[in-house]
Parts: sequence; C-alpha cells; structure tokens
Amino acid sequence: ALPPVEKLGKGLYFYEVDLAGTQGKSDKDLLDLLKQNGTQSYKATIKVYGAKDGKPDLTNLIATKDLTVNLNSLTTPNQVKDSVVNNVKDMIDVPASYLEKANVPGPFLAGVNQVIPYEAFGGDGMLTRLLLKASDKAPWSDNGTAKNPALLPLEGLAKGQYFYEVDLNGNTVGKDGQALLDQLRANGTHTYLATVKVYGSKDGKPDLTNLIATRQVTIQLRGKEMATIPSQQGQMNTEPSETGSTGTTEGMMGTNHHMSDMKVDQPASSPMANMMKKDDKAMLPNTGEAKTATAGLGIVGLALAGLVGLLGLTTKRED
Repeated sequence: ALPPVEKLGKGLYFYEVDLAGTQGKSDKDLLDLLKQNGTQSYKATIKVYGAKDGKPDLTNLIATKDLTVNLNSLTTPNQVKDSVVNNVKDMIDVPASYLEKANVPGPFLAGVNQVIPYEAFGGDGMLTRLLLKASDKAPWSDNGTAKNPALLPLEGLAKGQYFYEVDLNGNTVGKDGQALLDQLRANGTHTYLATVKVYGSKDGKPDLTNLIATRQVTIQLRGKEMATIPSQQGQMNTEPSETGSTGTTEGMMGTNHHMSDMKVDQPASSPMANMMKKDDKAMLPNTGEAKTATAGLGIVGLALAGLVGLLGLTTKRED
C-alpha cells in the first residue's frame, strides 16, 4: 500500500471521500449507481479526522480538500459499432484551404493511414474531425491553432480502450506524414473511398486482430486551383488579331519594298536582261516591216548619190 504520509502511525487518523450526488450510497449500492451513471465527473471532498479511543472522532476534522474525480465507464463494442454507424458521415467535401494550410507535423492527417486512440477522432484541425456529424456546428482552426474543444465520436468513451484509423485508397496506400501530404496535394481535387476501422485494445495498445467496426465513407479533397488560361488565347487560333494582321501586312510591305529595291538595283545590261531581250525578239511575229524600211533607205541613198554627182558635173562645166 502507499501511505499518504511517511511513517504514519496506525489508528491515529481516519478519512473519507464524499462524492457529490451519491450521498447515502455505499458498497454495492454505490457501485451499481456509479456503473449506471457511466462516464461522469464528480465533485469530491477529502476529509481527515482525528481518533478517539481508537475510533474516528467526526467532531475533530483535521483537514479537507476539494477535487474532481472523473470516472470512465467501459464502453461496449456494440456502443462503438453504433457510434460508427450513427455519428460518422457518409461523405465529406474538404475545402482546398484546409489541405493547402496543413502542416506536418500537425493534426490534419492524424488517424489517416495510421492507428491512434479512438477518443482522438475529433481533435481540432483533424481531417477525421470533419467526418463526425457534430463537426457541422463546431469551430475549426487550421492545424488546431485555436485549440477548439475536441469532439468525441461516442459520449462517455473511455481513454485507451479503442483505437481507429481511416484508410484512403489509390496512390495514398501505405503513405503517412509528409509523404501522404505531398501525395494528396499532387493529386489535386480528388475523391477517395476511405474505410473507417475501429480496433479493440490489449495491454493499452491497439489490437489489430480485434476489429470492432468498419465503415466505407467518401472523402473529396479539394486541391489548389490552377491558373485559368485567358479566353483570348483560344480566340487567336480562330480569329486574326490586330497584331497578327499588322505584322502580316508589314511583312508583305517589307517584302514588296525589298523586291522593288532588287528591281532598282538590277543593271539594265545584265546578262539576264540581254537574254530577256533576245527572248522577246524571238517571240515577236515577223511582219516584213524591217525589210521594207531597209529597201527604202537604199533608194534614198542612191538618189542622194545621183544628186551629188549632178552637182559635180555642173561645177566642172562652169569652169
């Protein structure tokens, strides 16, 4: 036994602990009442009395102290099964900001792909808290910074008696902590089929061979929205923009100027020009005009020659 005071003499002092709301009950009657009350907190008073003739002297109150006594009743497996059926939602839609602001270490992924005590199911900032129907009217803070009160999946749940996990499917299987958080973010907006599993305990640790309850739920995690592409970009494929038209026009004008420059800079006596002239002559039809002109010139030449000769003869005669 553990004495309240070292070297305490026997029979010198007596004590009692009075529980509020149970006055007049003792032994089996008190035990039955406590079991009936289940998990409950009691205001209690410790009283220490002196002794008289080896018996407690209730008129000699030596010391008192007030305290709170929390009595946890055992939760039955059937109660756990009912809590999973009645207190857990079928589907949740988690805002993108919850996932984006989540930290590791942190509460957001506690109980996801890992086994933890069942009484921790509804901690502030936890993803599994959102699975509880009671979370609809309860406050939330990212990473539990506000330390909002936890939500119990079952009223009167004894600590360390049951454990749970929520397993996600797909490429998240086997991942937890930072690896799981990175994968969830990489997946973006995604719907997961999850399984809630509640286990019994053995020696204060989870007994994975004692599966008490399971339930399939749907968890939709919203990912960070990607930047949208401006609609004008799509229109560029179907409608010419002013910039494109101007650029095309300017390009054509530049080409025309370039061609003009080429024509101006090209010498008229170039071999190419001579070849073009020869080709032009070959392509012209033969009309006979060239022969007629040559014949005419010959007649005029003869007439002039005759005139000159006549003038010469006249001059000689005068002499």
